[in-house]
Amino acid sequence: MIDATTVERPALPASIQNRLELGETRFRPLGDTLTAMRDLDMSAEEVRSLVQLGYLIGFDIAVLPPGTGKAELRILTRSVEQFRTFKTKRVCEMEWPQIFRLIVPHQKPIVTGLEVQRGLNCDRGHVENLVLARHLTALKKSAPGPGGSWTLDRASFETFLKGRMQ
Repeated sequence: MIDATTVERPALPASIQNRLELGETRFRPLGDTLTAMRDLDMSAEEVRSLVQLGYLIGFDIAVLPPGTGKAELRILTRSVEQFRTFKTKRVCEMEWPQIFRLIVPHQKPIVTGLEVQRGLNCDRGHVENLVLARHLTALKKSAPGPGGSWTLDRASFETFLKGRMQ
């Protein structure tokens, strides 16, 4: 008789992993404050303090400029993983190119609205508001109407994120 604890289960095919967002290329690079609170078992204020001290990498993705309204903090999930691993022994030491590559993994000169949505962990309306506020440079909208997606300049997205890094 075969013991069920010793039988290895086969890995899911890559196509199913991608649909379930289990593949390493399909994770959410930025999480909201509630996610960081849950993952670290801390309060919102403690999470914000860790961002200010440099233990976590955060971005204010609000449409209004920082300091003029309510912040919409997004935290780099990789920095949360590192914090949990090292338990406050060191400040997160990731360089900007590595950080941006986690959010936009390709080198194309354009990004789509959907890539920005997934990268920032926000909805389509937020991306559109960033475009209308001229924080992101839109090259074109692929289809008219509410179902259309923006094609955006990668450099403008990088500049926006770099300027909003906490």
